[in-house]
Amino acid sequence: MPRTALALCMMIAFTITSLNAIVFAEAAEETVQRLMAEARAAQSRGDFRTAAEAYRKAIELEPSVPELWANLGLMDHEMGESSDAIRCFNKAIRLNPTLFVPQLFLGIEYLGAKNPEAALPYLERAEKLNPSDAQAALSLGSAYEMLDRADRAAEAYARATEIVPKNGSAWLNLGTAYLQQVENDARLMTLKYSHSPYVNLRAAETFAEQGKLGQAENAYRTAISSPSPLPCAHAEFGIILLQRKKPAEAREEFQLEAHGRAHCGLAALGLAVTDLAEGHLDAALKRITEIAAADPGLVQSNLMLFRGAVSADQALALFNLAQAQLNSGTLAGQIASVIDRAFLSGDPPPTMSFAEAGLSVKTQPSSHGNAAERFRAMGQYAACDRNLKPALHSLSSAQQQLLAFCAFYTGDFRTTSLVAERLRVNPATRVQGLYWESKGDQKLAVSALNRAAAIDPDSPRMHVLIGDALRQKRHWSEAEAEYRRAVALDPKSRAARLSLAIVLFTELKRNESFQIDQSLLAEMPDDPEANLLAGEILIQEHEFEKAEPFLSRCQRLKPEMMPHVHVLLGKVYAATDRIPAAIAQYQLGLATDEDGSIHYQLARLYLKTGDTAAAAEQMEISKQLRKRWDNLARVSLGDLSTDMSRQ
Repeated sequence: MPRTALALCMMIAFTITSLNAIVFAEAAEETVQRLMAEARAAQSRGDFRTAAEAYRKAIELEPSVPELWANLGLMDHEMGESSDAIRCFNKAIRLNPTLFVPQLFLGIEYLGAKNPEAALPYLERAEKLNPSDAQAALSLGSAYEMLDRADRAAEAYARATEIVPKNGSAWLNLGTAYLQQVENDARLMTLKYSHSPYVNLRAAETFAEQGKLGQAENAYRTAISSPSPLPCAHAEFGIILLQRKKPAEAREEFQLEAHGRAHCGLAALGLAVTDLAEGHLDAALKRITEIAAADPGLVQSNLMLFRGAVSADQALALFNLAQAQLNSGTLAGQIASVIDRAFLSGDPPPTMSFAEAGLSVKTQPSSHGNAAERFRAMGQYAACDRNLKPALHSLSSAQQQLLAFCAFYTGDFRTTSLVAERLRVNPATRVQGLYWESKGDQKLAVSALNRAAAIDPDSPRMHVLIGDALRQKRHWSEAEAEYRRAVALDPKSRAARLSLAIVLFTELKRNESFQIDQSLLAEMPDDPEANLLAGEILIQEHEFEKAEPFLSRCQRLKPEMMPHVHVLLGKVYAATDRIPAAIAQYQLGLATDEDGSIHYQLARLYLKTGDTAAAAEQMEISKQLRKRWDNLARVSLGDLSTDMSRQ
């Protein structure tokens, strides 16, 4: 065959093959498009299995399209087929690492498998790929929370609240993350800085927040006994004295603070409330007006601290006096709503600033390095805050502490928390950072939880949190009611059921508590908290041998709870005549002995072994602890009598 003819035949054959390939490709593309349409239709009606089958067939035709793998993974995710979903998402990511969906849902799959370490890098990449996606921010927050990195969790949840400000769950998660960070800070302060004046002051503040006024008074006396008391320690002590109806002593503390170098605005506010408590309405309103003129945020954020320091009639009289000036255009008229929130309605402080409400802060901007210190000395904490905040990342250690102070007392708690993080990094100021972070984050937590409650008042988790707060203050029946509401809304909630069981046990309703606890253990036999509760209930019933297996499954509890487990095991071993083992367990639990009872039990056990010297030593320690406990109890009874006399 001539070469020309051969070439022509080869060209014709090549053309036919190319045409066939084009026709096949077009047919395959049409089939893929049809399968994708079928998948989307099935997906829209919730038929995920049919949708998955359609995506699977499409992948057989086009295995290199990452979006098809991602969509198939989503269908497997919806059907709960985690291993298949993970495989599909990984395939999609290998084909195209910049796809958002497989990164996000691979992270979510690992979260569902309780593997936050594996989830974290995918969720971090997902949020970078799509910073405006709320689910990415919420999932990232969950991963950090599971890894006990509450500070990073709070950052992620805060971004979620910015994306979806009306999402109650986002605000609830933010609030709980801040609370966890407060708990972490408190634990670290106690373990590492137990002798620091910051720890003493924070302990006093915690007693005050819990309404334990007698214990708070004793703790504040310790806090102010140091040669150089911390800023606002005298003023905070004055608030407790006012609440305990000791206005003369309170005034002395406020004046001591006012004459000090710290320039604590609480002192001026305390003197105003002392005037009110002593019946000097005009003087009280005049002082509050002057303070608000310098820094309205100070009044808005801190007047609520004085709740309980004045009677309802006194607060109402002050409110009416401020209301009478509403039409005069004075600052005092605007303060009426703040007085109402602080003393009468009990509502949380508004998120709107005084400036937005028509009240201006008069300050003179200055570029001098000591401007912020001058603003603080004049009680202009907002101006001090604004002066330092723009240079947050380049401030000296002293300026950081000044910013933390000013930001907190003007109500800029977010800045307080941010600058506290920087103080924590420096070993020389770490305890100061922990102190300011715990204070700022607690305020942020309350604000976030109030926001969540306003958006979603019937959230089961919200009722659990309210119950926890009531239980902390020993309001058992009210806490029980909150937990029961949570269980009614979500009968499967483990947190709600366990909390209800715990408060029922505290109320000596052991039968119902044990029934709930047994249902929890039937679902999750290794749950350490449920096992601990079961062990405690059985010990109360003197069923020591039955309690032991439950207590043996408590090893995964938080470290701070383990001393209590050791005490319970000590009781079990002592009751079952294993004296050396009981002594060893009680010794591991001595950190929890507040009233001398554990040392007393140790003394009895040493007597059984014939070690009279060790028994005498433990008995002496027990007596000392018991005496201190009785003194505290008398103070608490004094508080109770005062509270009862008010009713």
